[in-house]
Amino acid sequence: MGFGGLAIFVVVMWTMILAVAAFLVIFIAPIDMIMFDGQARRLTVSVVQAAIAIIVVVVLVFGLSRMKRIYMQKKLG
Repeated sequence: MGFGGLAIFVVVMWTMILAVAAFLVIFIAPIDMIMFDGQARRLTVSVVQAAIAIIVVVVLVFGLSRMKRIYMQKKLG
């Protein structure tokens, strides 16, 4: 597992990051229309968007950390 393993690791890492970014842009940005039908106050929508974005980023960080740990175990083991 030489350079190929590292290349796969980097590709999977960037795929995860881009998937999360796409999710945030496609689904979270227009959440006002999806959840509240355009009737909610701007502050309420912003709080919901921020909470979802924080949760998604925390899950991403945990996923990347786990992926790194698996890669390092395979590399060192």
